[in-house]
Amino acid sequence: MQTLLTRQPPSIRAFILAIIASLVLLFINWQFSRFIEPVRQVIRAAYSPIYAAAKYPVVSEKWLQLQVRSDQDLGRENTALKAELLQAQVRLQKLSELSAENTRLRGLVNTPLMIDGRVMIAEIIGVDPNPLEHAVIINKGASQQLHEGQTVLDGSGIVGQIVAVYPNSAKVILLSNKESSISVRIERTGMRAIVSGTGDYGALEMQYVPSTADVKVGDVVYSSGLGERYPAGYLVGTITAVQQHNTGEFAQITVKPAADLASSYHVVVLFTPGLAQEQPHVSR
Repeated sequence: MQTLLTRQPPSIRAFILAIIASLVLLFINWQFSRFIEPVRQVIRAAYSPIYAAAKYPVVSEKWLQLQVRSDQDLGRENTALKAELLQAQVRLQKLSELSAENTRLRGLVNTPLMIDGRVMIAEIIGVDPNPLEHAVIINKGASQQLHEGQTVLDGSGIVGQIVAVYPNSAKVILLSNKESSISVRIERTGMRAIVSGTGDYGALEMQYVPSTADVKVGDVVYSSGLGERYPAGYLVGTITAVQQHNTGEFAQITVKPAADLASSYHVVVLFTPGLAQEQPHVSR
């Protein structure tokens, strides 16, 4: 005998059975909820791993995206910080150089040397290619009314003398040049002598001083003004070595230049009235 369900197609039968089962379960849940709740919790616990496994690909994808984005952001931030640090270091280097230059200029302006005429601050812009020449080029020349024979100093003492003038530059021969010499006076005794270059930036030679002369290590030497080539009263250097002989010969006396002949950057050109302006004090 065929019933209502057996006469329906299989899909319709399954649908009807599902509705009936749902209604029965709803009724049981409504009437016996306190007995059904433990069963529901057990079923929920059993399905939790399935939910977690089903959700894992989505979570993993988001986590990977966050990680990649975080690494990219950190890389960009690190690059930006490195660039800022480099700029700060460059600025610091420039500030350090400006500070050092300011100190040098302040030393030139406030030099304790007895400046008795108009002065001009210049920069050393070149060095003579001949290592034996001991000459430098400054960035002032005939356009600034410079002329041969002018004395050049740094913040500590005499550097040398101008020997050639060009429109916007001038050549300065240093005291250390072997052909350069200057008339000096020893401060302690007042004795006069001649100091010449030796080809060494750090050592000059005091010539024609008798072995019996009162000369000591540590004596300070100033320009004497004799010969009207260099003005008087400017610091030349300090005696660092004295070798006296008992045979009546001249003593060997070494003078350390007061000026930084090897690495001066800013110098002062003197416009001292009354000095010769045609021939520099260089013996040929």
